[in-house]
Amino acid sequence: MLRKRVRLKTEELRLVNEILKIFVKYNDVEKVFDKVLQIFYSFWSIEAGFIALREEGGQLKVHTAFGFLPSEVERAIYSKGEGITGLTFQLGIPLYATEDKLLNKTGLVERLKGKELAFFTAPIKVGDKTVGVLGLFKDISAETPKVEKLLETLSVVGFILGTYLGLKEKNELPPSIAEELMKHLDGGRLEGEFLFSSKHETVKEILLLIDRLRDFETPVLFSGAEGVGKATFARLLHETSKRKGKPFEVLDTRGLPPHRLKEILDEKWKAAEGGTLLIRRVEFLPPEHQSLLLAKMGDKSVRVLATAGEGLERIYREGKFFPELYETLKLVEIRIPSLKERREDIDTLFRFLFSKWRNLLGVEAKLAPEVVTFVSENPPRDNIKGLERTVKRLLTLFGNKELITLKDLELVEPTIRGGGETLSVSQKGKKPFTEQLAEEEKRRIIEALERANYVKSRAAKMLGYTLRQLDYRLKKYGIEVKRKG
Repeated sequence: MLRKRVRLKTEELRLVNEILKIFVKYNDVEKVFDKVLQIFYSFWSIEAGFIALREEGGQLKVHTAFGFLPSEVERAIYSKGEGITGLTFQLGIPLYATEDKLLNKTGLVERLKGKELAFFTAPIKVGDKTVGVLGLFKDISAETPKVEKLLETLSVVGFILGTYLGLKEKNELPPSIAEELMKHLDGGRLEGEFLFSSKHETVKEILLLIDRLRDFETPVLFSGAEGVGKATFARLLHETSKRKGKPFEVLDTRGLPPHRLKEILDEKWKAAEGGTLLIRRVEFLPPEHQSLLLAKMGDKSVRVLATAGEGLERIYREGKFFPELYETLKLVEIRIPSLKERREDIDTLFRFLFSKWRNLLGVEAKLAPEVVTFVSENPPRDNIKGLERTVKRLLTLFGNKELITLKDLELVEPTIRGGGETLSVSQKGKKPFTEQLAEEEKRRIIEALERANYVKSRAAKMLGYTLRQLDYRLKKYGIEVKRKG
C-alpha cells in the first residue's frame, strides 16, 4: 500500500525529470522552451501555453508559444501588473485565474469558446530577479484541478528555467554534473539532490571541483560542521565518477565496538571492491586502526572518500591522528559551508524539505511565510539535518492544520541553535514571544497589502492565507484596508 502511495506522489517528479532531460539533449534556448511546453501538453493536456521573457524596454513578450495562432502571439505583450501575466511578472509569485478573470489580450479565450479554461502562471527568476513568466491554459470542465499542486510544480519548472537561463548566460555549471543529477532525480537514489541548487558561490565552486575530481582516484576529504551534507556531496562524486554503478559502501566510525572495528573495516573494504568506500567522521577512527586504513588505501581497487567535522585538525595536533593518514586525506579537502555562511539558501532548502515531507506524510498543511523568515534568521546549529528535523516535527504534530505558524514552531523547537550558541526563541527581543509573533504577523500583513495595492485576495495569496483567515487577522489587529487610487 505504501509503495503504491509513493508512486502516486511521483507524477510531478516524472514531469520535472522529463524537462531536465531537455537541458542535456538541446543547447538552443528556443528548442528547450518548445520542448518544455510539449511536455506539459503530454502530461497535463494543456490547451495552450507560453514562455514570455522581459524585453529591454521592460515589457514582457512571448518568446515561445504552444497552441496559439501567430496573430495571437503578436498581441501577447504585457506591462508589469497588466493582467494575470503582468501581475505574476510584477509580484514574482505563481497565480491562478478562471476564465472570467482573464484579460484575454491575445483573443485565445474567445477562440476556444465552449471550453472552461483556467490559467496558471509561474515566474521565471534568475536569482531574485523575475525575467519571465511561464503560463499555461488548461480545460477544467471535466475535472477539478488541484490548484496548489499544479502551481507548486509550475513554480519548480519556472525555477529550473530561470536557473538554466542564468547558468547559460554565465556558462558556470558543467553539463556532466547537470546530466548526472538529472539521471538520479527520477529514481530518488541520490538523496539530498536539492543541496546542489545553491545561490552561494562556494557551493558552485564545489560542484566545479567535484567535476574535475570525478575521474581521479585520489582520496578526497569532505569537511565541515554537523549536518551540512558532507556525505551527500561525497555520494555525488561517486555517482559522477567512472566508478558509477559500482559499490558505494559507507563505514560510520561513531558507536562501533573497538574490538570489531578491524573485522568491520575488512568487510566493508571487500564489499566496496571496484567502487568507493566512504569513511564517515574519520576523526573518530581509533589510532590503532588509522594505520590499517592507510595501508589498505595502497590498494587502488577501492577509492576512499572521507568526511570529518571541524575538530579533525585539533585531534591531529593532540597527537591522536596518524600523521601520514592526515596528510593523505588533507591533500584534497573540500569544505562544505554551514547554513550560517549560506543564509541565502535557507529559504529554498526549508521549503524543499517541507514539500518533500508533506508529500511523504500525505498531509496538506501550508507553511506561514514568517516561519521560513524566522528560521532563515536563526539557522539551526546542526544545519540541514536540523532543518529536516524541524520540518518532520512540524508536520508530524501539525500536518492536519491548514497553516503552520510561528507558534507551532515554538512548540516543536523551544530553542533555535544558531551561531554556536543556544538561543531561546522567547528571548528574541525584550518583549514576550507572543507579542513578537503578533507584531511580526501584523507587519507582514501590512506589507503584503501595500504590495497588492490593498486587494485582499491578492494579499492573502502572497501570505499563504485564505481570504477568511486574512479577514480575521485584519479585524484582530485593527488594520484598515483602503485601496490606493
